[in-house]
Amino acid sequence: MKKIEVSDDVYAALKKLTTDFNQQPNDVLARLLNVSPSSIDHPLLAYLGSSDFRSLHKDADKYLAILRWVANQHPADFREYILSITRGRRHLSMSREEILEQSRHNQARQIPGTPYWAIMNIDTPTKRRFLTRVLDFCGYEDEMIEHTCNAIGMRRPTSRFAFLQR
Repeated sequence: MKKIEVSDDVYAALKKLTTDFNQQPNDVLARLLNVSPSSIDHPLLAYLGSSDFRSLHKDADKYLAILRWVANQHPADFREYILSITRGRRHLSMSREEILEQSRHNQARQIPGTPYWAIMNIDTPTKRRFLTRVLDFCGYEDEMIEHTCNAIGMRRPTSRFAFLQR
């Protein structure tokens, strides 16, 4: 990778063009120049770098898009993962009714292009934890899981009581 120097003003302008918190100025330049990174050899990384995914702005939409991708790429593993959830809160299910059985207050959305449903009234760190479990079950390495989870929301979940630690 080559390094270039830009003025503070140019850097600030690049930062304003980012579409999410984890996007780097290099990503903005690649998008503006319509260049896809050549180092993307993994299909999941290619999807995360695609214009379809980058055009999503809400964490919920990104979460569903990643789940859709995983479900389509690993149909047997994805289904087996859902069926293996036998205790605790079912964040993914085969039907909306299964989610609502746990609690009438759950908000369920169908994962686009799949027969599966996901709980949506959970915060971003929880979505990231659930996504981590799915990707781990499908055999992804920790580094890939972390990169994928960084694609939705903040890099590290914040503690609700972080202000007490100061």
